Amino acid sequence: MATFSYSPSQLKVSIHRRAAVLSILMHGLLLLAMVVMVDWKAVHVEPAVMQATLWENLTPEQAATPVPPKPEPTPEPEPPKPVPEPAPKPEPPPEPVKEKAPEPQAQQPDPEAEIALKKKEDEQKRKQDEQKKEEEKKKQEEKLKKLQEALRQQEEEDKLKKLQEAIRQQELQAQQAAAAASTADPSVLNYYIGLMSRKIRSNVNSGLCPANNPQLTIEMKLTQSGDVSGQPKIIKGSGDSVCDDAVLRAILFSKPFELPSDDPAAKKQLMDLLLKFKPRG
Repeated sequence: MATFSYSPSQLKVSIHRRAAVLSILMHGLLLLAMVVMVDWKAVHVEPAVMQATLWENLTPEQAATPVPPKPEPTPEPEPPKPVPEPAPKPEPPPEPVKEKAPEPQAQQPDPEAEIALKKKEDEQKRKQDEQKKEEEKKKQEEKLKKLQEALRQQEEEDKLKKLQEAIRQQELQAQQAAAAASTADPSVLNYYIGLMSRKIRSNVNSGLCPANNPQLTIEMKLTQSGDVSGQPKIIKGSGDSVCDDAVLRAILFSKPFELPSDDPAAKKQLMDLLLKFKPRG
């Protein structure tokens, strides 16, 4: 048995030929059906002459009776046209194989760009560090200011307390002196004050003082032994600084002074004394 092989192009040509032959046959059958139908209508049509003859043979009664018209023959439906077979769809050409795009190579880092970026980062970090240091410095300065202000307030409070304590001590001493003076014997006080004045006057160069012999008021503080404590102070001077200096020197040359041993009140008052003194007696 012989075998035949067809190429795709030959197979398509063969299919087209068969479709063309089949289409011609169908059109021929359709034309033949139309011719037969026309001949059938021509055979069954009743001519007008035959109808006229029939009207002549009718009686008057029959002629008076209307004859219903003969229904027209219903034409036979045309046979459905054969649907041509669809031509086979040509096979789509094979899609071309797309070449895979090469993967982009990683861009090599630019050393100069990296160095510039590094410098920029270092600069930003340095600025941030400086800003942090500045903020920390401001905080420390504020803390120091607060501490100094607290210390200043504490010092002022301490000074005020010391001043108040000194005032209280002075008031207490004044009260004690007033109490001692109230109990001291005036004659004892006058006696020892006279001793002090004569001893000082013996050491004063009276020629340095004015001739009107002015009276000086001198503040003197003595110890238990009668020595001078600190520097005597001129509360009221003579009007002549040379005279005043001569009296102060004489007081220092005259120490120690004699104090009463049997009258504590008089002794206490003489130890803190405002001496009224005339250089010329």
